[in-house]
Amino acid sequence: MDVGSDMPVAAVVASANKNEKRHAEVLLDKASIVFEEIKAVVADSQFSSENVRGLIEEHGAEPIIPYMSNQRRGEDVLRVDRFFRVSGPEEERRIYGLGRASVERVNSRLDLVGLGGLKLRGLRNVMVHVVLCIVAMLLVAVAALRLGRPWKARSVSSFWW
Repeated sequence: MDVGSDMPVAAVVASANKNEKRHAEVLLDKASIVFEEIKAVVADSQFSSENVRGLIEEHGAEPIIPYMSNQRRGEDVLRVDRFFRVSGPEEERRIYGLGRASVERVNSRLDLVGLGGLKLRGLRNVMVHVVLCIVAMLLVAVAALRLGRPWKARSVSSFWW
């Protein structure tokens, strides 16, 4: 997701029994096609590994990923506890909060365009459905801009007649 626009930048569809870290490189490569410069990458603690952090730094971005409780004990690093309270350096907390909020807003809009009621089988069918949901969301933004109402670019419900 792009935090500035609250729009999806890249997506990877994979089976649920695969670890998300395995798809980080492909996702970063896709995102770097859209943006010449990626400043920071925000992810949840599922992505907390030296390999993923290294991949992000190779793309010239700062990894904003909370460490798990068993990693870097006693250090002042970004962490999220079981009650979703964020602690650590102030700037990292700020960026993490912006990124997570953006992701949740985009996920909410994707639910509105049909991703929440996914009842398909097969990875290919799911991929097509996800792409169509993302395209629908992006078309709302394009329509809002062309109608001269850029403030409605993120409002899927404003185009329900």
